Amino acid sequence: MPNRKRGLIVVALGCLLLHSGASAENARGIPDEDRRVLEKGLTVYELDREIGRLADEDKRLNAQLQEMGQRLEQTARLAEEQRKKTERIIRSYYTGQRQSVWLAALNVHSLQDALYVWDQLQLLLESDNRTIDRYMSDYRALKSARAKLEEERGKLADTRNAYVAEKEKRQAAQKEIDRLLASATERARLERELEATRQQWEERGLPLFQQYFRALADVMPKLPELLGQNSKLVSFKGLAPKVTIGDEELNKFLQAKSPSLTGFSFLFGHNVITAGGQTDGMSITLEGRYVVVNKPVNAVRFTIDSLTFNGYSLPESTVRSIERQFDLSFYPNKLMPFLYASEVNVDNGVMTVQLKIGR
Repeated sequence: MPNRKRGLIVVALGCLLLHSGASAENARGIPDEDRRVLEKGLTVYELDREIGRLADEDKRLNAQLQEMGQRLEQTARLAEEQRKKTERIIRSYYTGQRQSVWLAALNVHSLQDALYVWDQLQLLLESDNRTIDRYMSDYRALKSARAKLEEERGKLADTRNAYVAEKEKRQAAQKEIDRLLASATERARLERELEATRQQWEERGLPLFQQYFRALADVMPKLPELLGQNSKLVSFKGLAPKVTIGDEELNKFLQAKSPSLTGFSFLFGHNVITAGGQTDGMSITLEGRYVVVNKPVNAVRFTIDSLTFNGYSLPESTVRSIERQFDLSFYPNKLMPFLYASEVNVDNGVMTVQLKIGR
């Protein structure tokens, strides 16, 4: 990558980070205490959103558990009925209740009799086998339903624990806001600015985040096109391919594929990826990294470490929410079947992904 072009990317992102960071807030004459109030206000807003989501998830899981419990009872009844039928069949073979048909088979005197007995035997065996197979099927369904029910109960417990934790974080953040407001010399002005910041985030900041990440999630699956357009990005050492992508090349590709990403850029640093975008006086920045994961499938997954809006740090719940909503992963086997990522490194404007064939 030409040094001059890369220098422009560094300068552009550096200016964005400077604009959206604390220095930009201080340039507007906002004291650190006031700034903390505004940041905590965003934190409370986002925690309220997460608490609402967890409450909805709790209701959904509760309803699902009730429905699954009813289905489990029905499945258990069917399995019990089939078990009893199966026991009767097995008992009949041991107690001689099936002997009459077998004796008839030994005492046939004509071809017609033999065919009739054969048909009866076939019907008997098919009926017995169907009953036994139905029992085994119902038994497996019962085991599966019980396991699924326990899994959902675990999810419900995790959701309720997370709900309690987020409520405690929310209370702590609100106490901090109340404390800072109580000691503020211009409380009324600060409260107005707090509400204005929350409103700006709700009406413009959050939609901007979603716009950028939705566009990124739509474009990322098309990344193999970039590799197909430029064969120099892929090199081979034996049967181990390696993909090398510069941040300038990635930014050009992303912005060409989606107009929504105009002004949004990635910068590859030492083991860290910085990205940001700016529009209409608002800016967002993020820091993250790519890691190789193998479950549920092999992928080079983008993990977000931090998010900021106009220089205000957003809580972890927002980070996790963005990760849940939008998949920014790169899937090597979409390049070629049986191709897997084994290692990823980011440094000095370049990301390298080491691939291998097979596991």
